[in-house]
Amino acid sequence: MVNCEEHDRDNEVVESDEIWITQFTEKSAQQFRRQVLKKAADSPDKPIVIYIDSYGGYVDSLATMLETMDEVPNPFITVASGKSMSCGAVLLSHGDYRFCGQYSRVMVHEISGFLYGNVRSLTNDAVEMVRLNVKVMDLLAKNCGFKGYQELKEVFKKKDADELWMGPDDALKFGIVDHVGMPKVIPVAAYQCAIIPPKPSRRDKKPTKKEKPNKPTGEKMSPKSKKK
Repeated sequence: MVNCEEHDRDNEVVESDEIWITQFTEKSAQQFRRQVLKKAADSPDKPIVIYIDSYGGYVDSLATMLETMDEVPNPFITVASGKSMSCGAVLLSHGDYRFCGQYSRVMVHEISGFLYGNVRSLTNDAVEMVRLNVKVMDLLAKNCGFKGYQELKEVFKKKDADELWMGPDDALKFGIVDHVGMPKVIPVAAYQCAIIPPKPSRRDKKPTKKEKPNKPTGEKMSPKSKKK
């Protein structure tokens, strides 16, 4: 994850029915928002599948994607297909149903950036980077089942590494995904059953002043009219 001003250098984004995240840039974040909002408007109950194949990118672009996911009511299926690293790993963790392909890999690390300027600017930028790192890593930690960022930091200390590399089984154990393999969304018709109170029978109706109850005639039903 890189926290610095983005230069407009990514390739032209091609619209597609499937949502694929390969970059975390302003253009890719805007495209992601357009696709998600369109799918949510077409069907607010239908799951939205997000395929991630990315080395990472800008954390501000990640923030746009996370906020878009939180904005709509649809459930999200996130899939690591190939690689989900840095920002890609955080986005992967944010799904309601999370998958990792059997040949894919996941990488988690704290945010990084490049600072320049005078001493005051460097100090202020460093404070903001620390704040942002705690925010993002705390979200990642809770999405993976940790109590928070402090507990996740202990994992980095035990590994004595700045980066955590995971295959599908390790990602499952880490808690960043729920399933190993690729998802298949199958539409199922759903019906809602409501209980309707029974209509009152004639016996339950009380005769009104205008209606007089019929007097019994004493006639018996013939055999043909009896119910079998």
